[in-house]
Amino acid sequence: MENSICILGAVKEEIAGIKGRMKINHRLKIGTANVFLGFWEGKSIVLVRTGIGRIQAGGALAQVLDKYSLSMVVSIGYAGGCHADIKAGDLLVANRFLNGPKHDELPEEIKVATSLAGQAEKVRPSKKYATYAGRLLTMDRLVRLPEEKNVLGKAYGAIAVDMETSVLAQMAAVKNLPFLSVRAISDTVHQELVDISPFTESDGEISPLKAGWYVLTHPGSIGTFIRLQEITRRGTKNITDFLIAFLKITN
Repeated sequence: MENSICILGAVKEEIAGIKGRMKINHRLKIGTANVFLGFWEGKSIVLVRTGIGRIQAGGALAQVLDKYSLSMVVSIGYAGGCHADIKAGDLLVANRFLNGPKHDELPEEIKVATSLAGQAEKVRPSKKYATYAGRLLTMDRLVRLPEEKNVLGKAYGAIAVDMETSVLAQMAAVKNLPFLSVRAISDTVHQELVDISPFTESDGEISPLKAGWYVLTHPGSIGTFIRLQEITRRGTKNITDFLIAFLKITN
């Protein structure tokens, strides 16, 4: 596929809004990633479910870059809020990208030569959610606890934290491809997130069977999972609606 837009999300829920509306011409597996080729909103799309984490995301994009000619790279998904003002379901359009620190090292800022954040800021705001522009921090682990999200936000000026974006931004920059990252807030800075690592399979996807077993053996978690499911469903819709509006103002 020539001059396609590559849209990447870590888990199937993140790409569900786009996949459900796409005209899918071909489905394939690239490594552990699921790839859907087709058209959405009049654009040629390579939609990728990468799996959770930088290694999974980077490996998926590397193979897509080898196989297809792309016009832009778009990273979508959920993120944890690191700023007091941002609420669950709100969107962050990242305009700066940090590769999270390991041990006592400082985070590395990823320079994106062709950012689409400026164009994305022209999208008319929705009454259903707020849209923020700012710094996105990518870590190699899930940041669950409110105190840690608060510390990271203050230390690095991050609006939100995720587990994939920095490597995708870096790879797009190497190829001089326009890059956009849009993240829906799944948990605010004040909320503790459920540890999903026990439910994550080797391909970076969440196992419904393992998650279901956890709920059965921890009945007190049922309300938490229901709220998280509702928030992520809303976040997916907000991302999808935002990208529809964004694609209408791009050539």
